[in-house]
Amino acid sequence: MLTTRSSAIAIAVLTAGAAVALNTTPASAGGHGGGGKGRGTARITSTGTTPSRARSGGGGGGGGGGKPAPMPCPDDAVCGETTAGDAPAAPVMIPATQVAAQARAEILLPTVVINTAPANRTYVGLRTGLWVGGFHRIDPEVTLGGTTVTLHAKPLDVTWSMGDGTVTCKTAGSRSGKTCGYTYRQSSAHRQNGKYQITAKITWYVSWTCVGGLCDAAGGDWAPDSTEWRAAQAELAVGEVQTESRPG
Repeated sequence: MLTTRSSAIAIAVLTAGAAVALNTTPASAGGHGGGGKGRGTARITSTGTTPSRARSGGGGGGGGGGKPAPMPCPDDAVCGETTAGDAPAAPVMIPATQVAAQARAEILLPTVVINTAPANRTYVGLRTGLWVGGFHRIDPEVTLGGTTVTLHAKPLDVTWSMGDGTVTCKTAGSRSGKTCGYTYRQSSAHRQNGKYQITAKITWYVSWTCVGGLCDAAGGDWAPDSTEWRAAQAELAVGEVQTESRPG
């Protein structure tokens, strides 16, 4: 910076090219700033590029004067302190067998719905068609920490308890009774409410797989205890076909 002095005015030419006039007239009273007489506070009297800091001279000169004012922070995100805790935590690896066991404990199997044909009432000696709703596979996915496990529940069979006997079918069954059916040998007249209480129980085979960089095992099951089941109940009346005999 080039400065030209006169008795009362100092013209400061800043490196950016803007001219600033500084009042350098001695102050009326000096402070005790180290034994010397001070000058008045410098004031910018024309526009231009301003210095980054301005000193306040106070009333004292020589060694007196205040400390530089702190520079304000334009952005806390830039000036704020950072700590090691700000870094994202690394994914936690939990054993796949542990995740699979929890997933199995929380598994929600499909609801079993009983159907018969004829519905509500059938007859002795008539093959009754049996089928269920809910006989399908499910593959729920569970994630703990950084480990993701998929369960596989596949239906194996349906066990029907018909009130006077049982039958096991490997499929959901059908209305026609060809893939799953039952024939009663006696009526339900002697049963409570005149109906048979029937139960359909679906059994699923359950296994699991784990895919990803945090899997410590590829998959497996819980043999020999790898099955789960769910059941439903209904009532079915069974009558006898009445025949008329006429004298010949």
